[in-house]
Amino acid sequence: MSEMDLEYIRAILKYGSITAASKKIYISQSALSQHIIRIEKKLGVEIFNRDFKPIKLTEAGIIYKKSLEDIEKLKENTLLKIEEINKLKIGELSIGSTDYQTYFFLSKVLKDFNEDYPGIKINLLEAKTNQLNTFALNGLCDFSITYETDRFDDLESINLYREDVYLAMSKENKLKNDLSGKGKIKTISAKKLAGQNIIRMKKGQNLILQYQELDEFTDNSLNTVFETDSIFIAEKCVRENMGLAILPEKMLKEKKDDLIYFKLKEGLSSRTAMINYSKNHKLKTIAKIFIDRLKRYAKEEF
Repeated sequence: MSEMDLEYIRAILKYGSITAASKKIYISQSALSQHIIRIEKKLGVEIFNRDFKPIKLTEAGIIYKKSLEDIEKLKENTLLKIEEINKLKIGELSIGSTDYQTYFFLSKVLKDFNEDYPGIKINLLEAKTNQLNTFALNGLCDFSITYETDRFDDLESINLYREDVYLAMSKENKLKNDLSGKGKIKTISAKKLAGQNIIRMKKGQNLILQYQELDEFTDNSLNTVFETDSIFIAEKCVRENMGLAILPEKMLKEKKDDLIYFKLKEGLSSRTAMINYSKNHKLKTIAKIFIDRLKRYAKEEF
């Protein structure tokens, strides 16, 4: 199969005969005829039915032409993909993320991505969950890594993973004596938390839902020490035995012997980490590549 095969076959079909085609594509009639004969000898069948005027393809000819066209499309797609790769030598990618997601999730993908695409500058927009959704909605970033919230009609979402959340306390907290159950994560009844100090997340952060559930289970009997935007500050304050806090399971996997993670018998809702981007702003090729890597990592880790 050569690139000229399809060109000659198309010309012959378009002009109705080998003779007419040879005149239009500036090749001698004998040269064009010999080219077709060589194809037929190689295939072992005739590809043209010369009894028809205008000339027609045989059944084998139709199959051969279709195969040539498929090869042509494959070559075109391959060249387009190579062209896209060449275009990705330089560029920018803006990603919205919480500090928690940047530390525990995004950073795991950034290193390899930077090695593969050193010319792509990453702009990180770190903010609260509700702000990240607005960033994505308005096209201020290519996409945001956020959590399941109220749905926006103009946002496209891709689920990444489901994550459990736990309560955490210092090992100095006497409440640990009320924990029960086997295994690493023990349980406690919400009623036994009455009067405990609590470090809360500020409004606009995703864990607000879980804190609302906790208040319901404890009949609003917890004493709020303060509210923070940072999950890391909340964790630090728990370590200093300033109170309890709700922390995501990814933090549990980091060995910190001065913390005890536990769960309520009543149960707190898990949360879905997801990618959000605007339906009104087409994703760049480099953004799609990065998202694919995030999805692969999420599948491996969760």
